[in-house]
Amino acid sequence: MPRALGAVLPTIADGRAVYAQIRVPHPDPDRPRYLNPRADLASNPKLTRMRPAERRHPEVIVTEGAIDALSAATAGYRAVGVLSATYGDESVALALARLPHPLVLAFDADDAGNAGADRLAALLEARDRTPVRLDLGTGDLNDAMRRSDDWPARLESAVDRAMATRSVGAGVER
Repeated sequence: MPRALGAVLPTIADGRAVYAQIRVPHPDPDRPRYLNPRADLASNPKLTRMRPAERRHPEVIVTEGAIDALSAATAGYRAVGVLSATYGDESVALALARLPHPLVLAFDADDAGNAGADRLAALLEARDRTPVRLDLGTGDLNDAMRRSDDWPARLESAVDRAMATRSVGAGVER
């Protein structure tokens, strides 16, 4: 692993850490926010799964990144973090399509996040697993959580609206 000051975000499978990213809190402008191990140390699983302390909803929130997946889990949702907006490929779509729960895409509200969500949605639709999408307005799911005065209720309301309307325009803004 690269040496850096930051938060370590492990991916755990069968009770063991199998991968980790480091989130650098204040990287220099020319440096990445996330650092990954070399491929010879650990193969990149492209996904990380988060379970809430208490599952309160049937949907699985699919996010761009582990921190956003943790934000969904704090509101009582199972979550899967795609470890980069560019990782939404056939293998990721196959793993998500196998989940027997409704899928809700909540990628970052930027060009990379929109392109990644579009690509992943198309791959899921080809497998008859059409997801709904949350419109975050700006930022990411973690930003929406930090802006909210009642995160569990805010996310539940946005997910319920999206599921009811099967709309891409169901936002989580205040």
